[in-house]
Amino acid sequence: MPVVRTITLPPGAGTGWHYHPGRVEVVVLSGTLTRTLHDGRVEVSRAGDSLVEEAGPVHVHVGRNLGAEPVVLIAHYAAPIGCPLAVPVAEPAWSRGSAPPAGI
Repeated sequence: MPVVRTITLPPGAGTGWHYHPGRVEVVVLSGTLTRTLHDGRVEVSRAGDSLVEEAGPVHVHVGRNLGAEPVVLIAHYAAPIGCPLAVPVAEPAWSRGSAPPAGI
């Protein structure tokens, strides 16, 4: 069942590391969202940008507002019935260092 939510991240806030059981389509309405992905890549999305977060625990990520204005997102979740929209996970050990280990 599709779910649409508005998400606001104040300056300095983050989502915590997590993954989604279903695909998520996001539009950034304001601010700048900085995401660190499962493979160590960092993606920056600004107002007017759209992005897709694929489903499953192999796609763990964290979103952060490193800017001075709130980040406002519209998220369309395609979560399977009975599943949460997001599943929190522990911060990957590699994220405390400078880069993910080879092969990730």
